[in-house]
Amino acid sequence: MAGGREPAKVLRNLALKGLALGLERGCRLAVTLFSAPILGETAFGRFVFASTVTAFLALAADLGLGLWTTRALATGRTEPAEVVRIGLMLRGATTLPYALAVGVVALATEGETRIAIVLLGVAALFNAFADHFGAILRGTERFALEARMNAVRALLMVVAGVSALAVGRSLTALAAAMAASGAAAFVYGVAVIARVHGLSWWAARVDRSSSLALARTALRGSLPIWLAGLVSLLYFKVDTLFVRWLAGDAELGAYGAAYKLFEGAMLLPSVVLAVTFPRLVRAEADVVVRDRLERRIAGGLLAAGLVVSAVFFLGRTPLVHLFFGSGFRRAEDSLRILALGLPLVFLNYGLTHFLIARHRERVNTVLAVMMLAVVVTLDLVLIPRGSGPGAAAATSLAEVALTTGCLLALAMATRPRLPLRSSPGQGAPRTDRTPA
Repeated sequence: MAGGREPAKVLRNLALKGLALGLERGCRLAVTLFSAPILGETAFGRFVFASTVTAFLALAADLGLGLWTTRALATGRTEPAEVVRIGLMLRGATTLPYALAVGVVALATEGETRIAIVLLGVAALFNAFADHFGAILRGTERFALEARMNAVRALLMVVAGVSALAVGRSLTALAAAMAASGAAAFVYGVAVIARVHGLSWWAARVDRSSSLALARTALRGSLPIWLAGLVSLLYFKVDTLFVRWLAGDAELGAYGAAYKLFEGAMLLPSVVLAVTFPRLVRAEADVVVRDRLERRIAGGLLAAGLVVSAVFFLGRTPLVHLFFGSGFRRAEDSLRILALGLPLVFLNYGLTHFLIARHRERVNTVLAVMMLAVVVTLDLVLIPRGSGPGAAAATSLAEVALTTGCLLALAMATRPRLPLRSSPGQGAPRTDRTPA
């Protein structure tokens, strides 16, 4: 009976996660689409730049603790309250360095961009904590609660953002609304976690030596994930910096419009992996179950990527006109090229999570560093010649290299281990695929 209920549970979790994350990403996209015609290409380019920089700094302060928390809670080897406590303590310790980094970046800019970086930096910090609360809930497969929390956050954001744009009609008004909605989402997230885990564990007396040991364990496991994620975001977003530097805010606004649609398409693989990642972690010990699950996920992601790619490629003109208006027609060429890379983007989302589930986060780090070098090289060659479409080509070509690297890494991790020598008493060599 339990086996029969398992597929239904997976489908229910997928539906919950998809609904909540779809609402959150949909609301975020709605704010973006509403803001683009009001702000215009130049101010919208500044918004893209400020939001990209603050998102990178927020991830830099994450230390990979979100995925570590989900994985630690999913395995069940450590007391859940201790995992939550250590994760939040380490996460809180990064707040001051993050605030200083935002201040330094803001001082390096001027005018409306500087104000946007400060306000969006506040929003990114609050949202990072809300994401960590979601990681806690995913680790214990409380998808209904996470769905509710994300839905509240999404509604707060869209109401605040649209209202601010309707009244203030400026980048500063939008950034202030994002900061206010992020603060409200943080307060609500604290209330949810307090209801699930209580607060007595936070104030309780603990064994300092065991807490320090767990903190060291957490950092050993999370830092490779963090570094890989940080470099991955940098290679995925560095084109924003190069387009602004080499082509200006207006060209970045056009490219950013296409990229927002491209980025919005990643809702689907993020939903699938958010739900299936705890199961991937638990299946790691059983090679047959793990391989079957990975093949199903990878095949589904690739198929979905092909469908979305076709929609974007063939419908790029009506999509850009519908969502951004005639003032963003230059985004069409960028969207056409970005669409070509979507199938591999979907697939790579799964492949990189397979490596993390197998505790191969250091391989992810190596791949991310290699990809950063590839993307920077492609950007420096293609953006001066093609502006936004050149950046789009660099993004799509880089995904080919990432797919190749991930497949090689996974193949090497599952090669059979054969004994160097055998004796009559040892029996036949093992031929099962044992994780390296």
